[in-house]
Amino acid sequence: MASEKGTDSALPEIKKDEVAFSHVPEHGFSLFLAKRQKTIHFIRHAEGYHNEANHAYGDDTPCTFSTPDSWQYQDARLTDKGIGQCVKARETLLGDVNPELVVVSPFTRTLQTAHIMFGGKGYPFIVHNLCRERSGKFTCDKMRSKTEIVEDIKPIYDHSYDRIDFDSFGFLAEEDQFWTEGREPSDVVIGRGVDMMKWLATRPESEIAVVTHSSWLKHLFRSFGETIVSKDKDELHRLSGNAEVRSVCLAMHKGFYPDGEWVGDTDVFIPSHPSFRKGRWSVQPNTLASMHKKIQPESKK
Repeated sequence: MASEKGTDSALPEIKKDEVAFSHVPEHGFSLFLAKRQKTIHFIRHAEGYHNEANHAYGDDTPCTFSTPDSWQYQDARLTDKGIGQCVKARETLLGDVNPELVVVSPFTRTLQTAHIMFGGKGYPFIVHNLCRERSGKFTCDKMRSKTEIVEDIKPIYDHSYDRIDFDSFGFLAEEDQFWTEGREPSDVVIGRGVDMMKWLATRPESEIAVVTHSSWLKHLFRSFGETIVSKDKDELHRLSGNAEVRSVCLAMHKGFYPDGEWVGDTDVFIPSHPSFRKGRWSVQPNTLASMHKKIQPESKK
């Protein structure tokens, strides 16, 4: 994580140990500046063939690795019903959802869901490994190779002229190195969820969609909200349905910075990854102007 500078013009303008909100308990509310908040739309993938099989059987037995024929559900794709759920969600649930970025788990079913719901609208897509499903035990939660997934999915995104970044954050290796016959520990899944939220906090966008999975969402949501009113707690903690959209407000209590560096002694911060270089970290007009002045004729300088 980058270091902070204590200048008024550097964004996000606050250090990690500085408070970014005002809370007076007896008032019953907190005040945040709008720029300290983001809207995150969490979306569970639509129905996959593993969901269909488990529902018909009554539990997760069909996808358990020791069950005969269970490997047919590896990296399960969407059923016809699931594809229809995405189309319906696009037409009925996303009217007020206008993300500046769509973050997607690297599984095929999430990549399909994200494309059907948001494809062709000009949104950039980034595949991110932190929001992948809880790993282990179930064959549906083991990814195919990166090559197989990209060969299936990239032409579909290309057809609708959608930009998708598979490489920067999505696949740590060609093969799935996380899946084992044992289930990924709950505390590890929660840790990935918190790390994902911290990454989202560093992003320059103020509205982001994250297309992910039910168990991952369950672990993230149930690690928050223990002290809130039961009605809200129940809504936050309940399992997400297929193709469900659940929106939350991410309020930053302190400064969050992506990897990057400050330029000399200036207040200019340059994130390491190009996708961050927009909004608050876009190239500033004075920088552009100085670059053009360098090519002016010597007689005019």
